[in-house]
Amino acid sequence: MLDDPTAPAIYRTSGDAPYPTPYAPLPANIVPRQVTLRDRSTTATLVPFSSPDQVPKTLLHYLCALLNREIDKGDTYPMINELPLESFGPYWFANFGAVMLLGNVTNVDHVWHMEKEGIDWSKQCLGSFYIKPNYPGRSSHVCNGGFLVSDVARNRGVGRLMGEGYLDWAPQLGYSYSVFNLVYETNIASARIWDALGFKRIGRVPGCGNLKSSDHLVDAIIFGRDLNGEAEDYLSEERFDKIRYYLKTGNYPNGADRAEKSRLRSAGAHYRLVSDPNGGEEKLMLKDKEVISDPQKQYEIALKSHAATHAGINKTTASIAERYHWIRIKETVSQAIRNCTNCKETAKPAKAPTSSKASETSQTSPGAADRQPSILSPATVENAEVQNAMQQDHATQDQMDISRFDYEDIPVDPAIMSDIYASASATDAGAENNAFGTEATQQEVQGHGGMYGAQIYGDDADAQLQAELAGELETRHAGGQ
Repeated sequence: MLDDPTAPAIYRTSGDAPYPTPYAPLPANIVPRQVTLRDRSTTATLVPFSSPDQVPKTLLHYLCALLNREIDKGDTYPMINELPLESFGPYWFANFGAVMLLGNVTNVDHVWHMEKEGIDWSKQCLGSFYIKPNYPGRSSHVCNGGFLVSDVARNRGVGRLMGEGYLDWAPQLGYSYSVFNLVYETNIASARIWDALGFKRIGRVPGCGNLKSSDHLVDAIIFGRDLNGEAEDYLSEERFDKIRYYLKTGNYPNGADRAEKSRLRSAGAHYRLVSDPNGGEEKLMLKDKEVISDPQKQYEIALKSHAATHAGINKTTASIAERYHWIRIKETVSQAIRNCTNCKETAKPAKAPTSSKASETSQTSPGAADRQPSILSPATVENAEVQNAMQQDHATQDQMDISRFDYEDIPVDPAIMSDIYASASATDAGAENNAFGTEATQQEVQGHGGMYGAQIYGDDADAQLQAELAGELETRHAGGQ
């Protein structure tokens, strides 16, 4: 939500033609969309609108009040000042907006007929969302959305159903990618929906939310999703909910066709419901494994399982799969490991000693050239082996930091040594400033087949001498010199 609500609307001018014009009719294939709520019996309709003039005034007024209530709560939207009605209409409906209403609503005229009958929108309206360009001009084929859920629609699956409608209609409007700029990490319900619908967490804005409910600044997550790729299995949560409903009631969900009914009957032979001893919701079991359909619970299980041993992705996935079942467990485990604070700390390369410390050591050893070289003491070697074993347990491997060796017994050019320490210091600084530096280094090591293969030097003579010196040191160390 980066745009100014009071600024003029922008329209898509990049991507596939034809390009929309202000308040133009919608494409013929975008029509009211019938949906079934979480209880599998209540029907509702997503009605699309192409301009604020199409929306009845009383409905527009209700939606404006709904947004202003969210702004006043100060926990989901970044705005501070409430929007006046004359600004809300163009802001929400200038490009494309949809409203979810209870019952089977056939078209916009039907909505106006409900207006004339004096319908109470606070009881009839379940929510609304818009689709608009996230950027202007050459990047306007990337879209953004805003969502509102009414009080009567809480915990009824309305947010997810609107998200599915968003994913269905956005590519039909000519958009190829979607970005949600600011989803505060405290907005767990929203984050769960986008995780479940196949969005990726493509970024994080640290401390960008000064929210009313928190006494400290809150991070925001940036979500992104390709709208033209292969459809992901984001319906897994809904599929499990339908199986649960069928096993519990013996009835088919509303709107189930012949093929879906056949799948549910087949699922009934493999799935079963088990009572929760604590009196909670019954557990859905696939043979002897508990089915976890909630993405947030999936992540919590993966994080807890990994934290117990800090094992790699394969061992953690296998451990979880013994007790639980959900779609793409390995992807969830991968995300949990990436966010593991302990593993991040272990993977950080050790800092190199400063050049001043090396110079001080050299000055206190005037007879160093007459002694036999001692690259690493036994105690240092033992500590290095222990540290290396710990790193391998976390499936990581740091680059060899040649600046950590004691060079005081080796007659080398001081200019070369200065370059080595400067290069090591720059590498450490780059690793600390780049959140993905360690992961990239590991990939380079694997791709080049060795520790020194990941080091990239220039063609100058000093760089070549550095590489030769590093190789000589490694050879001496391996030979026990």
